[in-house]
Amino acid sequence: MNARINHLAVWVAAVVQWIIGGVWYAVLGNVWLNLHAKTMTDIEDPRTVLPYVIAFVSALFVSYGLAWLIGRLNAGNAVAGLKVGLICFFCFLFVEHATVSVFSSFGTNPWPLIFLDMGRGLVAFAAGGLILGAWQRKSA
Repeated sequence: MNARINHLAVWVAAVVQWIIGGVWYAVLGNVWLNLHAKTMTDIEDPRTVLPYVIAFVSALFVSYGLAWLIGRLNAGNAVAGLKVGLICFFCFLFVEHATVSVFSSFGTNPWPLIFLDMGRGLVAFAAGGLILGAWQRKSA
């Protein structure tokens, strides 16, 4: 990785993104289940630890990717980091996920479900960009 990456900031951003996911679905979980036409008894045991580990590792990958890109673009403040995070979200995550969602199940995924799922990503990428843009390692 780039020597200018602030690894502590990356880990903090990953933890914040992971917490955002937990809070997002704790608050909107019933809406999400209703849009899937499911109940809590229809899904796997939420006390299983593996999905949470995978979610954190994913947040860590996203945070390192954002940190690298923010460093390469010399986005040296919170607003610039936010812009990078939002551009990455819309260009790479939202468009791809919306396309896959529209075609999966022959287009039966309702747009409110797509927006609910993507809302978490929007907030997580924005938070990661803000943190990583504001908290960068100073050059020697």
